[in-house]
Amino acid sequence: MSYDEDYRKPYKATCACGKGFLRFQKIYMSNDWGQEKESATPVELVCECCADKYHYECVRGDDYLVPNGLSFPKDEPRLNRKHSYNEKELLIEKYTINDIKSIIEDMTAPKHRFIKDLKNELAVDFAQYWWLHTKKKSLPPMVSYLRELLNEYENIKRGYEQKKPFWDKYTQDCNAFFQANINIQNQSFKLTFSYDLEQDRKEQENRKREREKYEEEHKYDDFTATVHYDSSYKKDFTNLYWDSYFIKECIDSQYLTLSKTMFGNPQVTIVKKYACVCHICGKEEEVLSSDLKISYNDEKGYYPERVCSCHTVSSFEAKTMDILNQLGITYIREKAFEDLTGDAGRPLRFDFALYKECDDFQKPKIDLVIELQGPHHYKKGYYDEFGDYITDDDEIPMPRNVGINFERQLRYDEMKKEYCLQHGLNLECIKYTVSGDYERLEKKIIEILKKYGYQYYMEQTERLFI
Repeated sequence: MSYDEDYRKPYKATCACGKGFLRFQKIYMSNDWGQEKESATPVELVCECCADKYHYECVRGDDYLVPNGLSFPKDEPRLNRKHSYNEKELLIEKYTINDIKSIIEDMTAPKHRFIKDLKNELAVDFAQYWWLHTKKKSLPPMVSYLRELLNEYENIKRGYEQKKPFWDKYTQDCNAFFQANINIQNQSFKLTFSYDLEQDRKEQENRKREREKYEEEHKYDDFTATVHYDSSYKKDFTNLYWDSYFIKECIDSQYLTLSKTMFGNPQVTIVKKYACVCHICGKEEEVLSSDLKISYNDEKGYYPERVCSCHTVSSFEAKTMDILNQLGITYIREKAFEDLTGDAGRPLRFDFALYKECDDFQKPKIDLVIELQGPHHYKKGYYDEFGDYITDDDEIPMPRNVGINFERQLRYDEMKKEYCLQHGLNLECIKYTVSGDYERLEKKIIEILKKYGYQYYMEQTERLFI
């Protein structure tokens, strides 16, 4: 499978005279199997002065400017494997027959069982060699091996002598090869390449400008796209609520949105555009039907695609919205009543107000209000910057106003209960402990709906309720 280029990185090094530089680019590639590899462009010398005197060479991973007329030797000496010394031949090169006998004598002396017991320096040297290769310190296996070496000594010596001329020639060639390398190095200038951030930024800007130029030139080119209706298109949201938005009317029933990605076919989606007004702040906005939905991701949890900027919606609230939407229940979010206000004179709002249809063509009326109560309704504490609720149990010092805020919250909760009793509204509170499990929260909401006779709307109504 072929590799495609993903990106490049420029690298740069100062030349010998310091007035110019050398440069090349690393090319990073990958294929459809997720395999990756690298290559590089040829090194370019950008200096007229050095170009007349030097040329570039890379030797065993090191980079040099080499004087013209000179070059590092390319053919490193090789020794045929049949002329290489084996292990025993290397040992008889190091130890004579008498050396081996003295080593055996020390290793077989009374009470000498391990390396630490040896006295002879040659014996210690061989034992360390043995341990390095076998990781064993017991002396008997060493003695057995050395005795075998003694028995074969003449044959091993003969093989060693036959190989020695070839080995000596190889050693001589290696010395000459490495000396030639050192001589060339001494006359050459060693280079140090580093990532060229400034050049990379310039190239990125150039690529960006070229891409923008191309896109502008081909902006109005014809293209083939797939056209489909959004799943929300069949629903009529007119005169209903979405969160704090009251949806007044549909102002465009054939609104087109284009998704034109780098890969795949472009898609044209047909949606409806609605004129909405926020019943909290009075702001008027245009909202697409495709945005009237609840989404989910691991970072944010449940969240509505579109809400008014005058307030936020928690994952607990969005999850409840999603459940009520699935059940087909009519509700309004953040419902306030003019004669129920807090200390600052602002209305106190209920999380959800549910409607029931009335007979005799009367307008639907609010029958039930639902409060979603987080931990701040039950424990003294505060929310930190990460959205976690901190209480005295966490052994963290509490801000001074925590107690005041908690007492006010309890008082507001009581005021809401009294208001509902006085005005014939049913009030249900859902504790935060059920918010973490979608099915558990759904079961709780269905119990509340059945309790107040909302079963009919869930099972038989054909009208769409948000």
